[in-house]
Amino acid sequence: MIRRSFLSIMLLLCTLSALLTGCWDTKDINKRLMPVVMGICKEKNQEYQIILQIPSPQKQGSQYMESSSATITNAIDNIRTKSEKSIDLLHIRLFLVCEKTAREDLGDIIDYAVQANDISIKGLLAIVRGNFNEVIHHQINANPELSSYDFFSEQAGWTPETTITRLWEAYRDIKSYTQDMSIPILTKGTDTLYQFEGSAIVRVNKMVGEISSDEVLIYNVFQEKYTGGTIEVADQSSVKIKKATIKHSVKWTASGPELKSRILLKVEILENKNEESEEQIASKLKEIIEKRADKLLAELKNDRADALGIGQLFRRKMNEEQIKNWKQHWYLNMEHDITAEVTILNSIYLKSPNKIKKPVS
Repeated sequence: MIRRSFLSIMLLLCTLSALLTGCWDTKDINKRLMPVVMGICKEKNQEYQIILQIPSPQKQGSQYMESSSATITNAIDNIRTKSEKSIDLLHIRLFLVCEKTAREDLGDIIDYAVQANDISIKGLLAIVRGNFNEVIHHQINANPELSSYDFFSEQAGWTPETTITRLWEAYRDIKSYTQDMSIPILTKGTDTLYQFEGSAIVRVNKMVGEISSDEVLIYNVFQEKYTGGTIEVADQSSVKIKKATIKHSVKWTASGPELKSRILLKVEILENKNEESEEQIASKLKEIIEKRADKLLAELKNDRADALGIGQLFRRKMNEEQIKNWKQHWYLNMEHDITAEVTILNSIYLKSPNKIKKPVS
């Protein structure tokens, strides 16, 4: 009986100790600093400069902590050493990399961020053009840490003229034979926190070119990330794209890959001061979209970068050797025909100098 009671007490103590160890090292939120933005730039001496942007309610803005070292890990450890609180990197939403470093090598940065146990792979990537420190420390309102992320949030300030690339996507693309990526380029804003300068084209692990905001719109259609947006069809007319989808027809012939892409647009006319017909507006929009698409594809081939991920469409039709040679050979010689089909949804609230169309009763 005594032995049974002793065993019961020991079992109870072991259970309690297990519960205690589960939360023993939990830190109070007041003892932690939670950065939301990490800036990374390689200096002339090849050391990584790391800047952490941390929300600071007391300062009604942000607190900045920084350090430099030969490795990113050591630079962050240096920041932790001089910090009065524990630094939790799990809440980092945005990684800003200076353009100079992006043109040299993004691989080490992406590898570090993905392999670190305390960083979310859902974090977003952007490239900073201009003075790196000025852009990082730039503030407009009392909550710059929120504004930084809102520029890339589909529920806030993001527009279809801006690309969105997350860490896990970047890691996937730098390891892929058949897909590259595009990362937004930003500078310091004047009346806003940032100003976007198009997007960088990244081949394997470095920036090799860039595309304009107009071409980013086509890029997002290919990535099936397009939601809304307004296009000026002519000086006196504009349309709002309500829905944009794309369909592909893939064929591998004796001479190599052939691809036919159809961009399907459903639009509403916003302004039509010249009172052009719907057919005329649809024709002009079709021409604009097809020219942008052809220009985008030509630039990407010139950069030898498959940022549209076209190689993914052909993977099942290629053997291992063809997959490895996709960007160097097959992609550059691919026949690609891009067409656009425009559907005018309605023009009930058509604006013109003299009249507004009314619904037919």
